Amino acid sequence: MKLPHWPRRVFAQLLLSQTVVTVGVTALTAGLFLAPVSSELDHDAMQRALSIAQATATDETLARAADARDVVTAQRNAEQIRLATGASFVVVTDLDGIRLSHTDPGRIGQRVSTDPEPALAGRSVTAIQQGTLGRTARGKVPLRTTDGRIVGEVSVGISDDSIRRRLLKMLTGILLCAAAGLTAGTVATLVLARRLKRRTHNIALADISALLVEREAMLHGIREGLVALDERGRIRLANDEALRLLDLPGECTGRPIAAVLPPGRLADVLTGRITGTDLPAVRDDRVLVVNRTATAEGAVVTLRDRTELESLVRELDTTRSLTEALRAQDHE
Repeated sequence: MKLPHWPRRVFAQLLLSQTVVTVGVTALTAGLFLAPVSSELDHDAMQRALSIAQATATDETLARAADARDVVTAQRNAEQIRLATGASFVVVTDLDGIRLSHTDPGRIGQRVSTDPEPALAGRSVTAIQQGTLGRTARGKVPLRTTDGRIVGEVSVGISDDSIRRRLLKMLTGILLCAAAGLTAGTVATLVLARRLKRRTHNIALADISALLVEREAMLHGIREGLVALDERGRIRLANDEALRLLDLPGECTGRPIAAVLPPGRLADVLTGRITGTDLPAVRDDRVLVVNRTATAEGAVVTLRDRTELESLVRELDTTRSLTEALRAQDHE
């Protein structure tokens, strides 16, 4: 099977790569946010179950019922508390861990499915456990009489389903925020890519590299000097011939014309204070012909060395003058 080609245009490459990065970052952020949220929801459910269990354990009637193994009273009071608090179950046991109450009356009289010993030993316990009613967040506390004697335990559970429902509600908000961030990132990427498309004329990335190589070869191969200036008159580019003709330092890029050339006609022509075509100017002992063309981002200046041509013209004028003089003398 033929694999799809990676897009060659700069516009398409930028759009695709930035979209992939935006989606990846959004997904990673949402995942990193959800992991502690799930743990925090479990912790909150366990603390809620513990609070209900502690409040239930203060019921003196329930403590007396557990001490007397009064199933009827224990079941009635525990169910009232369960319905009032919305807990999944409120189980009261005796000192042997035998249920005196349960949401399923058929399980009353059986030993609890999880270890009751820590609570019967006087410790409060929170945990996420799997029991007869499934996975629940649990809080267990000892059940004491008014004289402080432990007569059983109170175990309260919060259903895993209720925890997951809370997580799903939060997940909806998180996904909406992630979708908004993803949309904003994609739109910003599209705007940036379109702008880059206009600036690069939608050429391929390989073509840009080839153009740069060709430009370097052309700039340093031509016999005319070329200087590119930005809108502030700073040198952006100068080829080898321009460095020679203007006697510029090698590190002149980024420096203004006034910093590398002395005041005079040549500097005025390069900065645009003197305008025209084929303007003559002098640098040291060189005679130059300068042309300056304004661009959207500054200007481009071309320089031609006319020193040898001027010397030949002067020699020709001298020769003509001498010839005329000889002809006149010969005629006399």
